[in-house]
Amino acid sequence: MAYANKEMVVGQELPSVLKVISLENLRLFSGWPVRTMHTDWEIAKKSGLPAPIAQGLMSQAFISEICTSFFGKSWFETGRLDVRFVSYTVPGDRILVKGVVKEKAAEGASVRLACDVWCENQSGDKTCIGTASALVY
Repeated sequence: MAYANKEMVVGQELPSVLKVISLENLRLFSGWPVRTMHTDWEIAKKSGLPAPIAQGLMSQAFISEICTSFFGKSWFETGRLDVRFVSYTVPGDRILVKGVVKEKAAEGASVRLACDVWCENQSGDKTCIGTASALVY
């Protein structure tokens, strides 16, 4: 696994992680027994959805996890994250969380690594896209 450092090259992949989405995970994240389109099949169907959908912040948390693994302590001190949710995630989905370094920029005595980050489902469709960056020393 690669860890962020000043010598990192553009194109370097962040450590990926695979998440298997279950209704139980959605309910834990959303505060079950509150019934919403995130936790209840009937409410999701009435809302025009195929199933309960994961909250977008769940994908954001997955991306933050790979950034923590890659940047370490610096992620908490200097990290920036901007994401957009482009499709929903439902129980049974297998979400691969990925990232790649797209830019290096000097920032004082440090280097800020900017990365493209995303979540994609088992079909390769992106469900969440964004950018993340942090300083490396």
